[in-house]
Amino acid sequence: MSDFDNIGKLMHLPLADIQSEQEFSAAEFIIAAAAEAIRQAGGRNWIPVIVKEIEDYQYQVVSNHFVYASAHQAELERVWCIVIEPDAKSIEQAQILAREVSPKVNLNTASRETILAALKYLIAESGSALKGVDAVVVANRIASANRESWSNFSQIPTLKCGITKGKKLDSLSQVFFLAPPTPLPAPQPKPEVINIKRASREEIFSRISYFSTQKISGFEAVNPDEAADIIFTASKSKWKSLNPISKLECGIDTAKIKTLKTVFTL
Repeated sequence: MSDFDNIGKLMHLPLADIQSEQEFSAAEFIIAAAAEAIRQAGGRNWIPVIVKEIEDYQYQVVSNHFVYASAHQAELERVWCIVIEPDAKSIEQAQILAREVSPKVNLNTASRETILAALKYLIAESGSALKGVDAVVVANRIASANRESWSNFSQIPTLKCGITKGKKLDSLSQVFFLAPPTPLPAPQPKPEVINIKRASREEIFSRISYFSTQKISGFEAVNPDEAADIIFTASKSKWKSLNPISKLECGIDTAKIKTLKTVFTL
C-alpha cells in the first residue's frame, strides 16, 4: 500500500528510504552540534523533515534540509517527517516557511506597500547591492509606473529611482518576479444578419453559439446544438416574426427574441 494517503501526517520513516537531490552546506560545527542535540533527545528530531513521496515508500526531501543533514550525522535509523503534496505550490510554501527560499511578489500587480516592504527587506540583507538606495522613492516610482505589461525589469532604470543596470537591477529578482496578465482574447465579430427561413442548420447554430459563448442576454443557458436542431427543423413558411421560436421549447424565451433579431431576419 502506498503512503499517498498519509499526506499531512507525521511519520517515522526509515532514513534509508529518504533521498535529497539538493546540496546542503553548513558549518561542520553546526551540523555536528545539531546531531548531538538529536542524540541527546533520544534520537528524536522535534522539527520534522518535509518530504514528498516519489515512489511507493520512497521519499525526497523538499524542505528542512538542515534537519535531514543533522539526522544523517546523528546516524538515525528513522527520522520524523511530514509528507506533503508533491505539487510545486506546496513545495514552495514549505521552503518559504522554512526560510530556505525568499518569497517573491509579482511586480506587475503588487501594491505600493508590498513593493516597499520587499525593497526594505532586500536592502537590509547582508551585502545587498541596493545599500544606499531609498526604498520609498523606488516604491513610489514603480507603483506609479504603467507596469502591468512589463516582462522584465529593464524599465526600472528609466524611472530614475536610484536603481541602475547591473547588480542593483539584477538583485530585484530575489524578491520580485514578473507575470503580466494574459490579455483577453479579442471579442468575436457578431455574425451577419441572415434570413432565418433560408438559413442552414450550421448558420443557425453559429449565431446561437455566438450569443452563448459571449454570454449575451442569458444565452449561456441555451444549448446551441439543441436549439439549432429545433429551429432548423421547424416549419417556418408562415412565420411573420421570430416570436414563434419562444414556443418551440428550445430554451429561447420572448426576452431573448430581441437579441435574435440582431442576426436573423425574415
